[in-house]
Amino acid sequence: MENPIPSEENNTLPVKSTNWLIDLGIQSWQAELVLSGIVITGLFQLPELFLCWVDGLMIQSNPLEFSFLRLASIYVLFGIYALILIFGAHLLFRGIWIALLGLNSVFPNGINTEATNGMGKKAWERLKKRYPSLTNYSCELDDNCSLLFSLAAYVSILFISISIAVLIFYKCIQLSIKIVPAIENHIVAIGMVLFTLFMTIILVLQYLVKKYPENQKINAFSDNFGDTIGYIFSLYFFHKPITYISSILLSNQKSKLYNVIFILICGFSGYFIMGKVMSHNIAKYFQSDRYFTFNNKPEQLLPQNYENLLGENEIVFTPIIQSDIISEKYIKLFIPTIEREIENITRNNPTLRQRFKMTRAQKDSILTKNIVEYRTLNAIFINDVKYENIDYQGYKHPQSDEDGILLYIPTDSCKVGRNILEIRKNYFSKDSIQKIVKIPFMFEGNIK
Repeated sequence: MENPIPSEENNTLPVKSTNWLIDLGIQSWQAELVLSGIVITGLFQLPELFLCWVDGLMIQSNPLEFSFLRLASIYVLFGIYALILIFGAHLLFRGIWIALLGLNSVFPNGINTEATNGMGKKAWERLKKRYPSLTNYSCELDDNCSLLFSLAAYVSILFISISIAVLIFYKCIQLSIKIVPAIENHIVAIGMVLFTLFMTIILVLQYLVKKYPENQKINAFSDNFGDTIGYIFSLYFFHKPITYISSILLSNQKSKLYNVIFILICGFSGYFIMGKVMSHNIAKYFQSDRYFTFNNKPEQLLPQNYENLLGENEIVFTPIIQSDIISEKYIKLFIPTIEREIENITRNNPTLRQRFKMTRAQKDSILTKNIVEYRTLNAIFINDVKYENIDYQGYKHPQSDEDGILLYIPTDSCKVGRNILEIRKNYFSKDSIQKIVKIPFMFEGNIK
């Protein structure tokens, strides 16, 4: 006798009981509440920590890479703020739900239609018709809270995956530029074309699948395309849970009002996050067009140019001196190494394999040569007078562990009062704009 074949219609094999899973699902609110409270506490600190981390990456990036890093960071921040909003709402509604459970245990009959206080018996009867069962509402609220928790998992995976997809797209563009350099001048156009093509394929497939539900070729192509995109935008490992969550939520959605609310929330949040990222120092000053001009305004005091005015947790990303008021014999000027500038000098950058074979003396020799090269990239002036022989050395700034060079500029030729320290870099934009940094300072005269 053949073994019975299990099927949805007639499954004769013993089935493992899932009652424990149902019971666990019913009691999941306890874990949700604890986890939601812990997560939201940490999430409030995460945006600034993330921006501090990504700042270092942006500083050591070229202009093209910077644009993609900024875009990817926007998606990550979008996911973080969405989680804050979702977990905050979850914590609030779980609190309301717990309060209603307690209220229901005290007054199991709900609204008392016989009460004469307040608005009177007729008003209480009308309210009783509108809100007949507190138990039913508590169940509805419980379901919505569980949905919020699922939505949080979906959003976190989705936006992190999108940010990674952006960086993968950058790597593909970077490889393409090496093969066809002319592509670099048309990055935005290529991105727009690919995005339009991607959205068109999705809309066309959605239309065809609905119109020809029995067509096997269309369905097969749609499934394969959906799986491919799903793997990309779910980091592969999260494909199955993200598919479960998104499919269940979308297929059980009965009102289009949720779509409108979701779009409005995303639009408002996106506007807020874009503003936050764009106003951040690194994202603002390292834009290709602004990088050459933001620190070339001697009429404006930029706190990032002075150690005594620099914020405690700020990254050093532009030349900096010890104070806006100088009375010492030397000005200590620290110039951080910026990746996009280093690309314009001749430096020895051995591979990991070559470094492994080198002696300590050889590594030190390469470091010394690179420091000399970076020094020659920067011409130093005070009040338009060039300083040729200035003592300098390699230095790692303790403020942010940023590598660079430290120069000791004598103040013998400085005039009492306002002076302008100027760093003219051998680094130019495509429009032949030179990168110049001007740092105004007040000189009190050497104190003996």
